[in-house]
Amino acid sequence: MKSLLAAALALCLAGTAFAHSNARFYRGDIKASTSWEGIIRLTGTVVIAEGVTVSIEPGTEVLVQPKVGADIVVRGRLLVRGVPSKPVRFDTAGGCATGPWGGIVFERGSVGILENVLVHCAAKGIAGDQSGVTRRGVTVQGVK
Repeated sequence: MKSLLAAALALCLAGTAFAHSNARFYRGDIKASTSWEGIIRLTGTVVIAEGVTVSIEPGTEVLVQPKVGADIVVRGRLLVRGVPSKPVRFDTAGGCATGPWGGIVFERGSVGILENVLVHCAAKGIAGDQSGVTRRGVTVQGVK
């Protein structure tokens, strides 16, 4: 009975944003340095604390819960190093039709390296104090 229920649940979720069985989920403050790869799901605003580094590997998809206030706030360091053949993609979970997410917001004193990055369906795109941000091969496609 349990296996039948699990199979039915898997079929119901197969077409939803929760279909990524290997996704890692984040929300709230990130207080320890980490590396992201594969599918990353953000279920609300994520704040990268001062002194913390989040490194994002080539080909990673960061899917953010659709809500204009759902941001990635950088107080520490965000190092996104995609390559031309494997860019890093930030997008709304479920696609633009589900609504936009906020954007990547750099606060004063933060550091960012954005290489071969696509920011899709973000209301703010890349915002805030970008004096410490290096960009190369960045495409921002806003809300239509």
